[in-house]
Amino acid sequence: MARPDRGAAPRPLVVVTGALAPYTHRLYEHLAQRLDRPLHVLSCTPRETARQWVVEAPRHFRHEVLPGLRWHRDAIRNLYLNPAVVPRLASLRPAALVLNDFSPTMLLAASAARLRRIPYAIRTDGVPETDPGGRSAPHRLLRRAIVSGAAFGIGPSAGSARLLAQYGLSPQRFALSPLFPAWSPAAAPPPDAERPYDVLFCGMLNEEVKGARFFTEVVLGCLARGRRLSVRVAGDGPLRAEMERRLAEAGIPARFDGFLSQHALAETYASARLFLFPSRGDVWGIVVQEALQSGTAVLASPHSGVARELLEAEGCGIVRALDRDAWIDATLELLDDATQRHGLRAAAEAALHRYTPDGAARGYLDALDRMLLAA
Repeated sequence: MARPDRGAAPRPLVVVTGALAPYTHRLYEHLAQRLDRPLHVLSCTPRETARQWVVEAPRHFRHEVLPGLRWHRDAIRNLYLNPAVVPRLASLRPAALVLNDFSPTMLLAASAARLRRIPYAIRTDGVPETDPGGRSAPHRLLRRAIVSGAAFGIGPSAGSARLLAQYGLSPQRFALSPLFPAWSPAAAPPPDAERPYDVLFCGMLNEEVKGARFFTEVVLGCLARGRRLSVRVAGDGPLRAEMERRLAEAGIPARFDGFLSQHALAETYASARLFLFPSRGDVWGIVVQEALQSGTAVLASPHSGVARELLEAEGCGIVRALDRDAWIDATLELLDDATQRHGLRAAAEAALHRYTPDGAARGYLDALDRMLLAA
């Protein structure tokens, strides 16, 4: 990275984001240690209402929450308006800016950057398949306004590059910054014989995005085929009571953990032989990587970035359309075929080395270098 002039205090890199999460906290710690300048992270909210995670205080970057208006519409949709971002950027005088996804706050930050001739990158997890801009004129206009002034784009997948290209960003001005879990296993995954559960579900317990009711249908369908599975469910949400009732009425042993801290996830993923991910529309799906790094075989729908660009591309998981009978067949086959699970585990071990904090930080550094050279 180009170094600032000797004797001059280096102007910072500023990231504007919705809220700090365990994954982004880990990313910013790695990024800050590799930068030649300070890293400031400005959040629109202390925490999204649907999230219960606890994020440690930063050690290597500076973080503050902007005052403003926050509308948490549901588990995955949040709207932020933080006019304070404009004077804060004027005070910080950043060398470059990274805007994390799309909101009115990001539009204010982009406008301030353009007025002050500060180069900025737009980072998004989004993909065309789940982009609200495809069906909503306000979302579409917001994206075009932000992307039109961006010097660079950052994202975790080829799908993110395609999305930004739809709004006018050249693929040559896109840097890949892969997603990765916020934690790493402390020990080698246990053998299947030491895993007490057949199947695991981990995530928000809703149907419209996570497919929690579909998961229940698959478990009940296995029972109808004569196989009573042992089940573990980690997470919470509106379908929890329904899932608990239906499984209990069927006599299926099921453990419901509710929300789990990051420290408890390693044991959770390593407790099952098969992780079911019946997503109906995840832009990526870090939970799949958490399962893979725990040595757990994965059966997923095609409706996520991780299914398309990791499981299918690397042959390290099974992807099936959301057809109940097809999922019952695949679930029973995977549980009965230890050789297949071993092969998937080996493929995952070979693929996951590219999904690391260092790899993600390199994407930011690539974009920053090129933005500052062009400025």
